[in-house]
Amino acid sequence: MTRTTDKGDNFDRHDIDLIASSLILPNGVVVRNRLVKAAMAEGIGLGGGPPRKGHINLYKRWAEGGWGIVISGNVQVDPRHLASPHDLTLPDGASTLKAYNELASAVHDSPSPPLLLMQISHPGLQSSSTVNLSRWPWEPAIGPCSERPSVSEGMMGWIWEHAVWPTPSRKITNLEEWSEIIDGFIEGAVLAEKAGWDGVQIHSAHGYLLAEYLSPLTNPNPLPLPGVPNNIPLRLHLLHSILKGIHDNTERKFIKAVKINCSDFVEGGLDESQATEIVKTLVSWSTLDIIEISGGTYSRPAFASPESLKSPSSARQSLFSHFTSSLSPFLANPPEGPAILLTGGLHDRGLITSSLEDRACDLVGIGRPACLIPDLPNKIILNDYLPKEEARFGGYDIPGSDLMKRLLDASSKSKNGIRLVGAGISTLWHEWQLCRLGRGVEPDKNMHWLEGLLVEEIWFEVLKGGPMGWWRYWRS
Repeated sequence: MTRTTDKGDNFDRHDIDLIASSLILPNGVVVRNRLVKAAMAEGIGLGGGPPRKGHINLYKRWAEGGWGIVISGNVQVDPRHLASPHDLTLPDGASTLKAYNELASAVHDSPSPPLLLMQISHPGLQSSSTVNLSRWPWEPAIGPCSERPSVSEGMMGWIWEHAVWPTPSRKITNLEEWSEIIDGFIEGAVLAEKAGWDGVQIHSAHGYLLAEYLSPLTNPNPLPLPGVPNNIPLRLHLLHSILKGIHDNTERKFIKAVKINCSDFVEGGLDESQATEIVKTLVSWSTLDIIEISGGTYSRPAFASPESLKSPSSARQSLFSHFTSSLSPFLANPPEGPAILLTGGLHDRGLITSSLEDRACDLVGIGRPACLIPDLPNKIILNDYLPKEEARFGGYDIPGSDLMKRLLDASSKSKNGIRLVGAGISTLWHEWQLCRLGRGVEPDKNMHWLEGLLVEEIWFEVLKGGPMGWWRYWRS
């Protein structure tokens, strides 16, 4: 490949040097560069449990790709309550610790290892009993209210809602049950540290349980939790108890991160003004090293379908950069304050550079393109043989996705379109690319959606690849 001209080379060198520069977190840990493989469901394995061989193969590819940080997909603190049937969980037993340690070792044994964070979650009222099969169909999800998530208006929306959530969620009223949930997050972080992970990210976004506790829509009358100081806002009691517990039970060098919504994007939910005050309060506790800004819920899945909220006139493609840009003047730069992680739409070198220069963020999260190009930092973003105009990724079409959206009434252009299903069509296709990497097969950008369903999901995940796959699975 031919290098750029001297002028272009110097300009690209500045961009690359900035993105490749290290960052010191408040706890003193150094991030080798500004690129983060954002959390995504890996789609590997069914029914929860610890990491499998496919996870190790996949994470080795990311570990060798030049990332500064790699964040796992959901690791659920309660195996009965999953966000997807492929979620990792934290069951008891020595085998769990060993499996997570093997995954951490696979990452840290690479020549230039990234930091590895475990995303710890609880999906709350959005957990489906019929999709995930992790509890009886009539056993409800749990949350701070008794609700059934709304995915769309109209008859099709009603059918989807009642098929996915046969019963409304059960409101948690027992303080002991809240304490058990808090303990689950703390124990998950302690296990991650023992297993050799570099830190955890607490998932308090996307309408999951911790986000539900924060939102006035799903928790209109929050009750005080025991042991929380009186000066802590009621809606932050749950998150405060979890973060303080993790802070008190892990080493200082163990990274503490949180993912939080800048908005729920639904009427009556958390808005940007409320989110701003929440972030300021979180920072004041001095317990966090990284704050990731996201947004949306299953009712309005902005985190999974950013095109639904983009403005055509937007100069920067990042979905949540307007929020972080307005927030950054109030926050100290790392290491005095936590690093701001921004994920969504930053799909070329120039946009990444401008976001860092403008301090819309300190770290840049990249999700779906990392499913197709696991070594994205080395291959494109930090490749000084690749000029700026070629250092772009994303913007690709998924073969067959438009057909599936029409068949499933999931078009975002329709008033009654089921956005959750539309977002799920794209999410599944990217998960199937991760399944291929887990099997040691390269991603296929031209894979038709139905081919992914039949081959990756049904044949390899559900049927384990037939008789030979059953034999290998039994032996392992």
